[in-house]
Amino acid sequence: MVRAYNILCASFAALGSFLFGYDSGIIGSIIVEEHFKAYFGNPNSSIQGAIVSLFNVGAFFGACVASYLANRFGRKRSIQVGCFFAALGGALQAGAKNVAMFIVGRFIIGLGIGLLSMIVPLYQAEIATPAIRGFTVGLSQQFIGFGVLVSTWVVYGCNFIDNDTQWQIPCAIQCVPSVILFFGTFFLPYSPRWLMSKGRYDEAKKVISFLYSTEEEQNKTYAEIHAEVEVELHHVSSNPKDLISPKYIRRTLLACGAQIGAQLTGVNIANYYGPTVYSALGFDTHTSLLVNAIYGIVGPVTNFITITFIVDRAGRTRLMWLGSVGMGTLLMLIAAVYMSFPGPTAEQLANGLAGYVENASAHRAIIAFFYLFSIVFSLSWGPVAWIYQSEIFPLKIRTMGNSAATASNWLFNTWISQASSIALGNPSVGPRFFFVFMSTNYVMAAIVFFLYPETKGRTLEELGGALDDVPIDLERPKSEKAITDDPVPQAENTKAGTEQ
Repeated sequence: MVRAYNILCASFAALGSFLFGYDSGIIGSIIVEEHFKAYFGNPNSSIQGAIVSLFNVGAFFGACVASYLANRFGRKRSIQVGCFFAALGGALQAGAKNVAMFIVGRFIIGLGIGLLSMIVPLYQAEIATPAIRGFTVGLSQQFIGFGVLVSTWVVYGCNFIDNDTQWQIPCAIQCVPSVILFFGTFFLPYSPRWLMSKGRYDEAKKVISFLYSTEEEQNKTYAEIHAEVEVELHHVSSNPKDLISPKYIRRTLLACGAQIGAQLTGVNIANYYGPTVYSALGFDTHTSLLVNAIYGIVGPVTNFITITFIVDRAGRTRLMWLGSVGMGTLLMLIAAVYMSFPGPTAEQLANGLAGYVENASAHRAIIAFFYLFSIVFSLSWGPVAWIYQSEIFPLKIRTMGNSAATASNWLFNTWISQASSIALGNPSVGPRFFFVFMSTNYVMAAIVFFLYPETKGRTLEELGGALDDVPIDLERPKSEKAITDDPVPQAENTKAGTEQ
């Protein structure tokens, strides 16, 4: 049975994901605002790309160290470390005196959000019951989308301010959820799996009693976690090289592939550079920000429907490959329409759009395709990538595996954000850049279809046992049989962990 306590704790922890989404939403909008450009000396596309991508570089390093912090100090304390860096980075951005100081703030907040982006889904997965794990971990993407939504409307509202606070207020607001989460985390339970890994069995049993409704569920969960911890503490090394050992390489590739695949959908072109694309179509700044703010509504609504009604029924892999097919097709349509009915040239913009004939229907179609893209992403890779990576690692390397997968997300995010800024600003490339992501979507659809096993409905411990030795059935692309139906053997004595 589901307890509201599980969902409440997972939802509060997801404030860390809210920060991720909020930052993604504000940066693409404020770099097109007039006061921001004037304050920082009209930064060119390369500097704009650095402003966006240095955040991702910081997040990459944050994700890399998250494993050590989560194992050494626990999930709760690591979340608080991430909040500290996020608040510091937000303050530096809001008070920046020059572009270098702003970029430093971007890097520091990236460190914090990199930590949070790995640890929050891990924590959610470890306090969730199997029946709602997809929903619980999916709250990360829900709050990312909610953060994007809030940020786009904050930036749109602040755009009516005619001074430098136009961009400083959105930056400063980043500090608010950071502080709330930092202090609120003191009241969250520890992960029972982490507690057991540290030999704190009585505390773990108490936490499990809060998370599971019936005594039968509590005893079964305690016995499974205890059995896994006992085996791994005595027989398995925690050396990072284990991630690429024959025993675990498959898991590592699956988890990293899920996060890389999410980036190769091209979602961050819309998240980071949506207003830039809309401006290139001839819309003024206010209209571009309004279109982007409406775009921010679509994702969270769809994501909530996905994690509530779909992901724990339809499974993970089916949503991923179908999503890739849909997004690849939409990007092809965006590029085709964009190239057939382009926005004004730089010369026409400089001359007040003289000689430019707008095709309003084509431009409305492009906006509609972007909105549909957001819907499909939120039905598939948006929540599923985070759910999938949190499910497939055994306890001993779970933090290292999640750290590696999250770092791969930020590594590709950095490359894509920098490359997108340059490509979209280059007249010889422009909308043709969308064809790159059309191709990567179709490739990822094939990879998931043939190679990814389904994970829904299993405990983390059952998945840990089933993924070690079961080969992938290439004739069953949706991979329902890739994970054996035989459950993990139960601990012989469910009271083993109570003997202190």
